[in-house]
Amino acid sequence: MANLDQKTILIDNDYEEIKNICINLQKDTVASNLEVKSLLKLIMKEWEGKGEQKTGFGFR
Repeated sequence: MANLDQKTILIDNDYEEIKNICINLQKDTVASNLEVKSLLKLIMKEWEGKGEQKTGFGFR
C-alpha cells in the first residue's frame, strides 16, 4: 500500500473491530481477560503458521 496514512487508518479500524469482538465475547460468555488473551495468542500462532506455508506459486 503506497499511502502510509491509509495503512494506519486500516490498522486502527481493525484494532477497534477486534477489540469490540473481544468485548462482546466477554459479555456473551463471561470469559476472563486471560481467556481472551489466550484465544488471541492461538489465533496469531495460526496466522503465523499459515504465513510461513508456501503457495503453489512459490510465494510465502
